Amino acid sequence: MKKMQKLQEKLVLLAAVFAVGIAVSGCSTMGGGGKSIEELTSAANSGDPNASLKLADHHFKQKNYTEAEVWYKKAAEQFKAK
Repeated sequence: MKKMQKLQEKLVLLAAVFAVGIAVSGCSTMGGGGKSIEELTSAANSGDPNASLKLADHHFKQKNYTEAEVWYKKAAEQFKAK
């Protein structure tokens, strides 16, 4: 149970740090732009960092922290590559 709590704390911190980075860079993560999860996944897998970030936010809100972490990392890599 403690491991899960520590993971959740780290993910909250990761999400906060990432959100600050996005705010500083001028990007927005609010809303899905009317896109379904399937459309976001397709766009994210095609290299769209905003789609990856929106997927991460979606999974984080759904408390699917493992999947959120995967997409936050992917978004970070994609933003870095731009």
